Amino acid sequence: MKLYSPEKLRGSWHFDSNKYDYDYDIAPYPEIRSDLKTLLTILIESKLLIPKSLEGKNEKLDYNNIEDLISLIEKDNYLQTCFEFDINGDTVIYTEKGEETHSGIFCLQSFRTFQQSFVLSTKSDIWMPMSFDEDSYSYVWNLERYNLNNQRLSSVLEKVNKSLDWENENLLQKEFNERGSLQIGYNIFLSKEVLIREYEENPNPDFNIKEYIEKMEI
Repeated sequence: MKLYSPEKLRGSWHFDSNKYDYDYDIAPYPEIRSDLKTLLTILIESKLLIPKSLEGKNEKLDYNNIEDLISLIEKDNYLQTCFEFDINGDTVIYTEKGEETHSGIFCLQSFRTFQQSFVLSTKSDIWMPMSFDEDSYSYVWNLERYNLNNQRLSSVLEKVNKSLDWENENLLQKEFNERGSLQIGYNIFLSKEVLIREYEENPNPDFNIKEYIEKMEI
């Protein structure tokens, strides 16, 4: 089965801390470095984001461990002089035949260096039971990979939040994103309206639509 990872936003989580009052000219460098290390450790260990490039840095990131990676980011004074930056890379996806590595599925965006704030986002349908095929402009079933990967996303996001122990009042709000994706808390769903319509046109006996809808309404 083809993995659809279109250039459309499916989910975006804004992590923001109000623990400290920051001066734009005096960034809390030790705290920011510690937060970044915690975040990247979780993302790399989960294989959700394996950093490959740093916004504004032309060469590929080459490192052996998390300390090497942090040192590369510090090398050009990113944590001391940049306003904010993005980190892109690869994501390991579990499939029926084993692991596959794809780029552009998950991203760390707007990591700010003067306050504790960043965004984690995804542009892939791998987290939903149906994928949108941009070529045929239609939805296709994605159950196997959905079942193997869906819980990974929510588990990692929750671990990041708990590990940082920030005050994220707006993190778990409900949001509608592109191509019928519905973000509720740490999870991404195919919206109820789209799901019912597509299921009626192309039912799948292996998918429990009632149970899925109930999760959206909790």
